[in-house]
This record gives sequence, C-alpha cells and structure tokens, in this order.
Amino acid sequence: MVTTVTASPGVGSRTTVAGPGLPAGRVNVADRVLQKTAERAAADIIGVDAKNVRVEIVSARDTAVVRVTTPFPVPRLDDTAAVGAATPVLEAARTAQTALRSRLTHLFGRDVSRVDLTISGASVPQRKRVL
Repeated sequence: MVTTVTASPGVGSRTTVAGPGLPAGRVNVADRVLQKTAERAAADIIGVDAKNVRVEIVSARDTAVVRVTTPFPVPRLDDTAAVGAATPVLEAARTAQTALRSRLTHLFGRDVSRVDLTISGASVPQRKRVL
C-alpha cells in the first residue's frame, strides 16, 4: 500500500510514503518551514524575540548549513551586578551555536554541519515599572 500526500499549492512538495513495512521514497519539507523552525529555535536558545532573528539555510541532500543573524541579549550597563555575573558574549555565542546545531539536527532529521552566528546588535531587557 502506498499513500501519496500533496501539500497545499506553494507550501511544499509531493511526498510518497510506503504503507506497512519500511518507508520508501522521500519526504520534502518546504524551505519556509525549515526557516521558521530555525528562527524560533534560535530565538528560544539565544533569548531574543523571533521577529528579530533572520535565518538562511543552505542545504544539500543529507546536510544543512544554517546562518543566523540576530541581536544578542546583554544586561543593562547600569546594573553592575548583572554585568558582573554575565557570561562573556563570545562564550555565550559559542554555547548558543552548539545548542542550536544540536536542536536543529534533531528537528530537521538531518545533519546540520555548521551554524554561523552573526550578532547584529544588543538586546537589552526593558526596565520594569513599579506602580
């Protein structure tokens, strides 16, 4: 038994999945789905709003390279305790790259061979008002 699933126009590709037993064929996921998944994963791991994250994915058959451009969270400079306790930006960025590569490899179901992270600015937490 073979089932054919066709995505909505402009959303993805035709996918063929075999019935009982081993799957045959390929599963194609629309590039836009991978991009949105990567944007949200990056925003979650880095700690910024997803609308400020830009992602470019270059993929081959079994691997992908992900390029992320995002502001990076830093403490308010007038909060000396937070500045003193903060992880240095380069160290935090390397940790984020490793975590993002691991998560995207899991989510995409294929190897993400590299994550390039470009820090486009600083994201400072808003002050909370006390009423």
